[in-house]
Amino acid sequence: MSADVLMQGLRTGLTPFLGLPLVLDPRPATGVVLGVPCDAGVINRPGARLGPWALRAAAMGLGTHPMPARLREGRPASGPGAAEGWLDGGNIPTLPFSLADALETVQATVGAWAMTGCRTLLLGGDHALTLGALRAQALQHGPLGLLHLDAHPDAADGAAWGTEIHHGTWVRQALEEGLLDPQRVVQAGLRAPRFDDAELAFLQAAGVRMWTPEDLRDPRLDSRLAADLAAVGRGPAYLSLDLDALDPALVPAVAEPVPGGLSLEETLRLIHGARHWPEPWVGADLMELAPTLEGAETSARVAVHLALHLLA
Repeated sequence: MSADVLMQGLRTGLTPFLGLPLVLDPRPATGVVLGVPCDAGVINRPGARLGPWALRAAAMGLGTHPMPARLREGRPASGPGAAEGWLDGGNIPTLPFSLADALETVQATVGAWAMTGCRTLLLGGDHALTLGALRAQALQHGPLGLLHLDAHPDAADGAAWGTEIHHGTWVRQALEEGLLDPQRVVQAGLRAPRFDDAELAFLQAAGVRMWTPEDLRDPRLDSRLAADLAAVGRGPAYLSLDLDALDPALVPAVAEPVPGGLSLEETLRLIHGARHWPEPWVGADLMELAPTLEGAETSARVAVHLALHLLA
């Protein structure tokens, strides 16, 4: 981030994500970052509607060139910065009291940017809003592959809460609506306790590949993991990261923290796996940061570094 951008932020009080140009009307670009300030789909521990502001603030002054993983292996020490050619499109104006309306607004906004050829990165906001982005991207590209990092499978039927849509149902909705190619869906980090096995049975029947943290740490499964990740990218793909995929010691300020989560290194390994896809992902998101909860500043800083690697 240049000194000019830092000074502009100090003078105006505006903090576009990673110092990107702030452009509110859709236009052709490499990609656009969009905040989704809504948590109408959260069952417990709300606050994610404030996530986009916390993430932009945490990105203020952060460099846009991730440090190379290795500096002593003959690799070049410089290269293009993250988010090169990207814009900050501001926040999607999702009203707080109707999840259905918010989903329509997300779909319309993401769709307008996608029609210009832009890739999209959403800053959440609760995970139910991903469904709106998937609807928009599937209209543009057809059924998508999905790499979904989460402690929860998010494939409930909603009956327990009397609604088909909340932040624990969007994967089921997306599969039932034909937005996803189930043979190209991988979920990683799953470990949350559950009331029954209905979600897992639904996903297994659909052909979704599911990975727990213990699975990911088993070296005997490395080749299978590589094959599953490669399958996601055999066509237009979406990458969705619920911050509760990480261990709550690293990211405590989320709606549903679950012990025993992924390390930062394990999460980056999965994100970096998407770089081997033939084409870059068409959409991605980073969801469920709740800056009203304890540990918010630490959580936001970790999240911003993950976003930087998503865009690198």
